[in-house]
Amino acid sequence: MGAPSWLYYLFGILMLAVAGYGLILLLVSVPLRQVAGRDVDVAHIFMGVSMAGMFVADWAFGASGLWELDFAILLVWFVVRSLQSIQRFGLHLPHEGIHAAISLAMLLMYWYPMGPTAGSSMSMSMSASSTAAKLDPGLGLLLAFMFFASAIFTLASPIKGGSHHGRHAPALAMSGARGGVAADGETRSIGNAEAFVATPWLEDASHVVMCVGMGFMLILMV
Repeated sequence: MGAPSWLYYLFGILMLAVAGYGLILLLVSVPLRQVAGRDVDVAHIFMGVSMAGMFVADWAFGASGLWELDFAILLVWFVVRSLQSIQRFGLHLPHEGIHAAISLAMLLMYWYPMGPTAGSSMSMSMSASSTAAKLDPGLGLLLAFMFFASAIFTLASPIKGGSHHGRHAPALAMSGARGGVAADGETRSIGNAEAFVATPWLEDASHVVMCVGMGFMLILMV
């Protein structure tokens, strides 16, 4: 399945924007000593940079094995965090679950590469020959549907910031207020710029963009 080259570049730019935003959020969380959401920030940085290289081959770098190791670690991390959330708050759908699914999808993109997209050279994850194993269409479409559904649910949910912090995070952490709950339980004020960066709707927007980009890539693979 093909698409116009400009669409690949558009998604590549959006993926880099998500990665850059994740890096900014990570830096903002340091003075607050606020650890909630840092794992999602780190995941978005790796995923955004990697996905950009998948959409635009010339932007790809690094060995596939290292990227696979990164996403394998993230997959295990989010699975463990999901189980811990269920153990702590009872049976529910933890937000870490969708991030675990996205980490799995990233691994599948490396394990079942497709042909080159935009750019003059083949990307790190798409350099396999035409005889390489293909991703099972059912699995690819199922994951794509999950990601599109997560994007729609995130946009429709009245709990903003839930895609980043979960539904059980302290209210202040998702309120957009000029403050945050630090790891030691103290509340620390932040400036206007930091408050805007950590606005819950922006955090949700980055998740929506990531989900749409992942879903689009999976559809291209089947």
